[in-house]
Amino acid sequence: MRTHCSGPWMLARDFNMIYNSEDKNNDNLNMTMKGRFRRFVNDMELKEIPLLGRRYTWSNERASPTLVKLDRVLCTSDWEDLYPDCVLQSHATEMSDHCPLILGLHDGIRSKRHFHFESYWTQLPGFLDTVRNSWDEPIRMVGPLERISIKMKRLTRALQSWSAKC
Repeated sequence: MRTHCSGPWMLARDFNMIYNSEDKNNDNLNMTMKGRFRRFVNDMELKEIPLLGRRYTWSNERASPTLVKLDRVLCTSDWEDLYPDCVLQSHATEMSDHCPLILGLHDGIRSKRHFHFESYWTQLPGFLDTVRNSWDEPIRMVGPLERISIKMKRLTRALQSWSAKC
């Protein structure tokens, strides 16, 4: 399917499935479906746009609720390149057991500099300090994938700034 659908694209919907155990607040998991969904995401070469300020998007609304992240936005790398500063947020609702997602786009941002790592940087003074300082910056509690994404984006900005000064 991915080879027949070239170019930038994204999917936003209630997938009614999870691909990480952290996407559910209990251990009642269907590992087969989780594996199938994970393979789909990997086969389509999709990336998840991180949801800010909320971990779960659905609740069964019981006294001891099951909370699950079923709603998400997935995109291709070239879509993310077109909209590198997109923001995915949730909105409260009283009409549904799902929280609505709001994808904010900054259209037409093509002039943003792309990060290009140079292997010789590792030999220059200040490189390791820049990496260490960026990596050690605190992050509020989020899932492991969001955490690594935030750390990599911070590191990219820090190394771009460092390389411009060098």
